[in-house]
Amino acid sequence: MKTIIFDLDGTILDTLQDLTNAVNHALISFNLEERCIEFVRKAIGNGTQVLINRCTGNSITKEKEKEVFYLFKSYYLEHYDIYTKPYEGIKELLTSLKGKCLLVVVSNKDNDLTQKLINKEFPGIFDVIQGSYMDHPKKPDPYLINKIVKENDINKEECLYIGDTDIDKESASNAELDYRLVAYGFRTLDELKKTCPNDMPFSSIRELTDYLLKWVNL
Repeated sequence: MKTIIFDLDGTILDTLQDLTNAVNHALISFNLEERCIEFVRKAIGNGTQVLINRCTGNSITKEKEKEVFYLFKSYYLEHYDIYTKPYEGIKELLTSLKGKCLLVVVSNKDNDLTQKLINKEFPGIFDVIQGSYMDHPKKPDPYLINKIVKENDINKEECLYIGDTDIDKESASNAELDYRLVAYGFRTLDELKKTCPNDMPFSSIRELTDYLLKWVNL
């Protein structure tokens, strides 16, 4: 059976507003400059520790940055699903793929939170749900993807990775997987043309749906 691995943030779920709110709650609590939603959008991709590092810049010490991160994490764990929602058409796409291939989601979010989000928004749809761990590398390191592949006996030659950033491209490439990118999430088409000039991202869920339904039946 073929396998499709989906990124989470910006690919199947729009989590941007809740992430931005959590970032700014932490920044304001430490009298740091708020970040607009566009800044946060562009800072997402390498995990939340990197997100906080980018949002604090070089304005504080590493110890203070850790405090900001832990406050962000604590707040986000309590407010992760206020505005978060699936992109329009994603549930229909996943439902149409269910049973035709192994459906996997892999995220740089903490594993427990990834499980909660997916089970809340897509109950019973994904066959494998994988988030990250504090003591193991995050994407674009291939660790999480390789873990999934090994534990589920996945044939990489019949596996496709779907993501929305250049980090996802790097993640798939590092794991030696074929991939496709989408431009409706946390990166615009123009941004992806600059960072991934040789790729042709899908601009809509409809385009992605048409492609994946053909791919699983090849």
